[in-house]
Amino acid sequence: MFEQNKGIVKIKDGALQGKKCERNSSVWAFLGIPYADAPVGKNRWRAPQPVKAWEGVRDATKYTPDCPQITLPKGSFYQVEFYPNEKVMDEAQGLALNVWSPAVDGEKLPVLVWIHGGGFTEGSGGALQFIGETLAAKGIVVVTINYRLGALGYMAHPELTAEQGASGNYGVMDQIAALRWVHENIAAFGGDPEKVTIDGQSAGSMSVSAMMATEQTRGLFRGAIGQSGSALGRMMPSTQKAEEMGLMLQKELGCKNIEEMRACTPQQLMDATDRIGVRFVPIIDGVVIKEDYMARFSSGRMNHVHVLMGSTCDEDCLHETQDNDYENYLENAKHYGKYEEEYKRVFPAENNEQAGRVISVERTARTFAGMRLQADFQQKQGMTAYLYSFTQNLPNADGSLLGPFHSSELVYQFGTLYTGWRPWREEDYAASERMMNYWANFVKNGDPNGEGLPKWEKHVPGDDQCMLLCADSKMGRVPHEEQVEFMTKCILEGVI
Repeated sequence: MFEQNKGIVKIKDGALQGKKCERNSSVWAFLGIPYADAPVGKNRWRAPQPVKAWEGVRDATKYTPDCPQITLPKGSFYQVEFYPNEKVMDEAQGLALNVWSPAVDGEKLPVLVWIHGGGFTEGSGGALQFIGETLAAKGIVVVTINYRLGALGYMAHPELTAEQGASGNYGVMDQIAALRWVHENIAAFGGDPEKVTIDGQSAGSMSVSAMMATEQTRGLFRGAIGQSGSALGRMMPSTQKAEEMGLMLQKELGCKNIEEMRACTPQQLMDATDRIGVRFVPIIDGVVIKEDYMARFSSGRMNHVHVLMGSTCDEDCLHETQDNDYENYLENAKHYGKYEEEYKRVFPAENNEQAGRVISVERTARTFAGMRLQADFQQKQGMTAYLYSFTQNLPNADGSLLGPFHSSELVYQFGTLYTGWRPWREEDYAASERMMNYWANFVKNGDPNGEGLPKWEKHVPGDDQCMLLCADSKMGRVPHEEQVEFMTKCILEGVI
């Protein structure tokens, strides 16, 4: 346990100096802790390597720079919403994590490990909305992590495969390394390594799927929370396809081999990736992720853990109607093969405006279906499962309301409404308090229920109910139920 009065923690690699949090003085923050060696030079495109121990007391009162990543366009919705400050990046310092702990001497508190989203191309455990002190004050230790992104995190290449036996899932390996770090070190912060729950949103939630699927995380966590992102219902690239993309990037860079690619700057890699129009994501590499996610989950070969799964109820409500929405709608329907006509019936549209609305309903239904299937598969293995749909509308500056868009729940979940620009109402603070209590209870007990909270019923496969999370949370019917059922069928049959 750390020295409460001084905020000094001693872990296996050395001592750390933390700081008391300003908003919650009972919580200590330890920021920018390296969990792996710098992934530069020969360590680029290599499994994360052990941290080099340090002497003396290392300052842990500031975040490290982020892993290299794309920068959201200035003035774009998500840049304004979540990233008002300019990003600072450094490939050498990116593999770090942050810990918030309210523990006192002798305590062993349950632990939440947060995996950020961002499409595997951007994001940070140190983003404003993920400040962990308010959630930690609920009686848990909160850990947020960084991991490699874009080509640096997910590029496969024939030379790398020959060199290492497999390639392409370096960002996934980073997450595994961070979980191992937690298992080995979190007791020093007052955390219990046997009571770890992982949580992630969007790409972070798909990463939660990966953590549940891989054998390399066995015994490292007992619960999992997934928010608006499932690996089920998504085509994951094969090693062969991913290697082809790696060769495309090499050609665009004008490099002769991996050695020359390792000498390129991160910006050169990101610029070349943008020019060739590819996106590097986790793959089925046969080693870290051994097989198709559906095969693994449906057969019960994943890690058996208690789960809490869900999404927002209007994932893509930010979409603005485009002149080609109806044309794209008709083209998209063809992707459903034998179910093309049923798709048009379940998602009806006759013009651009209606087709534009279908985009959000389709994304919401497909996302929720994948989350629910993961809950189904865990429940069939004897684990408890809970489902939710986040239904809280957000206030705009002009007094209007915005539907629960993708990522809108994050500031409620972490109790970080104060980092945003919106004119929050009493009901927003009530929704945040309720959501934090549910999350903290699940981390503590594998059950979100607790005193003063509306009863959250366990999920049973085939159930049409979930918790509708908002200021007035209650159990209710799954939003877009008919569309969710259609998407569930398509995922199970491999149509999507």
